[in-house]
Amino acid sequence: MTNGRDLRQDSSAGREVLRVLLVDDHAPVLRFLALAFKSNGCVVSTAASAEEAFDLLSVQPFDLVVSDIKMPGLSGLDVLRAVKGRQPGTPVVLITGMPSVDSAVFGLRNQAFDYLTKPFSVEDVHQLLQRVREERRSRPQPAPLAPHQDVARRQAAVEALSHLGDLALQGLDPVPFLEQALGRAMESLGGDAVCLLLEDAPGAPPWSEKGDPTLAARVRTRADGWLRELKPGSAKSASFVVADPAFMSLASVVPGVRGPAGLLCLARREGGEFLPDEKEFLLGYARTIGLSLEKMVLGESLEGNLVDTISSFVIALESKDSYLKGHSARVALYATEIARVMELSEAEIAVVERAAMLHDLGKLVVGDAILRKPTRLSNEETVAMREHPANAARILAPFRFLAREADALRAHHERYDGKGYPSGLKGEDIPLAARIISVADAFDAMTSSRPYRGALPFEVAIGEIRRHERAQFDPVVTEAFGRISSHRLVEISRLYEARTASLSDGGSASVPEALLGASFWRRQEGSARC
Repeated sequence: MTNGRDLRQDSSAGREVLRVLLVDDHAPVLRFLALAFKSNGCVVSTAASAEEAFDLLSVQPFDLVVSDIKMPGLSGLDVLRAVKGRQPGTPVVLITGMPSVDSAVFGLRNQAFDYLTKPFSVEDVHQLLQRVREERRSRPQPAPLAPHQDVARRQAAVEALSHLGDLALQGLDPVPFLEQALGRAMESLGGDAVCLLLEDAPGAPPWSEKGDPTLAARVRTRADGWLRELKPGSAKSASFVVADPAFMSLASVVPGVRGPAGLLCLARREGGEFLPDEKEFLLGYARTIGLSLEKMVLGESLEGNLVDTISSFVIALESKDSYLKGHSARVALYATEIARVMELSEAEIAVVERAAMLHDLGKLVVGDAILRKPTRLSNEETVAMREHPANAARILAPFRFLAREADALRAHHERYDGKGYPSGLKGEDIPLAARIISVADAFDAMTSSRPYRGALPFEVAIGEIRRHERAQFDPVVTEAFGRISSHRLVEISRLYEARTASLSDGGSASVPEALLGASFWRRQEGSARC
């Protein structure tokens, strides 16, 4: 229990003593947390369930609540909601293994202060407490406000904060996210301009603004200096007012992974002092924007790592067969070249590249005896082989961010004339990425050595692709493939040195995109394994 004072000092360390409630159903974790927080100058109460936590919250206030999300019965999200209902100013930190989208939505909407991700250390607890103490020191003292002036404005600000949380989870890129986020902030707080200066947010522009461009330009000339004045290691959460003869500006630190990432500035041409709760709301916007940008960047990183992990299975599959080594990597390079010649957007090119790298993923469920068989496949083996596009799509189905890639994998053995598999799609009903991969896959298969035949010269492979244009291959893709230089084709083909094909002519080769023609495969013992 406390002595009634909100702030106390640890005489041994000069630190503010925080009253902390820890909630976790795992006793060893709870003991570790209690020791870690006590060693950092905290007065600790513990609860083994959300229900126990509610009892403690009903009889005493806390400066910080830390709760595991997943517990039997009520969850940490229920604890968060209860704290914000009873002690709205108390920060709540959620403990999680891997935050889910649903948990993230709830946390953003209910202003979770931070997350502790398992496994965590004493140092993680120490850094968390630094952020909490910095936030408390920067929090202005509340001033009395007339209800009739206040309620509508506060409600609008709270709704805007909730909308920011929704925006952050819509899968927007940083630029459109910031465009809408700044508009929400200006609308809810009534500024004449709102500006965002960023120095540590990959993928986001260094300067964004909404409102009066003249006023925004004035803020821009001062914002760099304001950010430089922040000392290294200063508070990650802070809000301060700057007076200028031409305007008043309220600036809030945008937190980043390694310290202040930038400043969010609300400017008014006139109108006097900013109200205390306006400072709090702008600080809330700054925190939400910083967290959202961090999640966007980390999300991209996590997705990229996941694609790399899935690709490693394909590479491992190919490593079992010297004839296939490097096949998927080369197909990805050929497909990317085609996509660039077609002047697709960078986002579309990325889909093509990822799908091409993963196009043989479904062969993971095909037996090695079939994959490496040097002679004609039996009818049963052919059926098993032809299931690999659908198998690939099923493997990727749980990863929603790879939905377009999954569609391309399912369709990369479809034919332009509708005679392919597994669905008999025709023409432009086939996803464009699949039509591109079809050509790249065919070219690499023909110009690589296989157990049942040697590598074909580039000219022969190109001729086969051209010959099956409009039957097996999209003519537009074929034409784009034909504009890739022979030098680039040779460069890609030498990856892993897995072929003996060559260009007899050093000039530009016309290389249309398409899959191997059925007649070609019949001539090659019917082994359609590209």
